[in-house]
This record gives sequence, structure tokens and C-alpha cells, in this order.
Amino acid sequence: MKKIFYSVLLFLIVAYACKKDNYAAPDAALTGIIADAKGAGLQLEQGAGSARMKLDELSWSSNPIPLYLNIKQDGSFLNDKLFPGTYRVTPVEGPFYPIDSAQMLMVDIRSGNRATANFTVVPYLNVEWITDPSATGDKKITASFKFTRSAAPAGKTQPNLLDYQLFISTTQYVGNNNWDNTIVGGAVTATAVMEGQTLTITSTAAMKYATTYYVRVGVRVNDSFKKYNYTPVKTVNIAQ
Repeated sequence: MKKIFYSVLLFLIVAYACKKDNYAAPDAALTGIIADAKGAGLQLEQGAGSARMKLDELSWSSNPIPLYLNIKQDGSFLNDKLFPGTYRVTPVEGPFYPIDSAQMLMVDIRSGNRATANFTVVPYLNVEWITDPSATGDKKITASFKFTRSAAPAGKTQPNLLDYQLFISTTQYVGNNNWDNTIVGGAVTATAVMEGQTLTITSTAAMKYATTYYVRVGVRVNDSFKKYNYTPVKTVNIAQ
């Protein structure tokens, strides 16, 4: 009888402990985009290399440890494994003028639902293709582009230009976090006289035959984070 009693007691203790520990998995979602004034998503790097989304959960603390979300190349983001709660959401560490506290968003994220947090920022630079990247006769990649600086918002200082760089990779996630530096030269110093001018940049080595390359140009300013503003990604197919 005593053995039965202790067996039942042990079972109840284990069952109670399991009940207390089996919390529901996080199932709330947050999505959104970092865009410019025209509504176009910023051209960034995939992951945390260009910018991050900072989340402060204020449900339990006014000074919480922040959670950071990665950003996609098109400036969008999605995390569908968040715990329900009230979050203060801020885009940080990116190639854009820091937003003011009034532009931060307070988002109530509920279990099983998807909340949205969209941001309009002022990018430091706008970088655009003049001619699409193409292969030269000796299988190098060349392209022309230009950049212009955005006017600084009120109360903020326009940082100095730093440099520009050609990025080439065999994957679509090309950028400063993923490129082949054996076929591309070093960064070129950017100066004020270059702004708005057509600039041509060419790889230093020939590409491999029968290979698709992903190409973009980045230009950056000399701020605290030194992140690139990019052109959209283009492809160049090298024939056999």
C-alpha cells in the first residue's frame, strides 16, 4: 500500500511540474517595412548587416532588454515567433537618419495575430543604376550609376561622404556581407563633386564561364555605423 501511495504521489508531482512548465510557444507575429518618402522599401543587406528592428517589450518593464529582428534586402521584416505583448518598435543602425522618439511605434501584438509596423525614413543616399551591369569582351563586369544625398531632416546634420563599392556574388544576397573580393577592387573614396554624376565601375578580374552573377553598388557616409545605401540587385549571365 505504501508503495502505491508513493507512486501516486510521485505521479502527481511530475504531472503538476509538467503542467507548470508547458507554456504555449510564441505565436504572435510582427511584419512591416522600412521605406523612403516615395514608399519604396530601402535597398539593404539580408540579415542584420545593414539595419535592425529594435523591439522593447513594455508589458512587464519600462526598461526591458531589447530584442532585435533582422531585415530583408527589400527593407521588409517578419517575425512570427513573438510572445504577445506591447512593444515599442524602432528601426536602428541603418543607412538613414535616426528617427525621433515621436516616430517610434507602440504595437500591441496578440497571440495568433499579425501586427504591422511600417516606417518612413530618410536614407542618407539614393543610389541608382544609369546602365545595367553587363559583361565586357574580356568577361569583366561593368556598370554605371549615380548617387545623390538626401537633405538632412530638421535638427540633424548631414554626414560626410565616405566611399562606394562594387559588390558581386554568385548568390542573390549580395552586399557588404556577401561578395567576392577576389574579383572586385577596393572601395573608392566618394567626394562631393561626384554627387549626381555618372560613375562607371568595373570588376578587376574576369568572371567564370557559364555562371550567373548578382551585382549591386553601395555608397555610404561616414556616420557611426557606416552602412551602405544600395542599388537594386541586377544579374549578369556569363555565357559558355
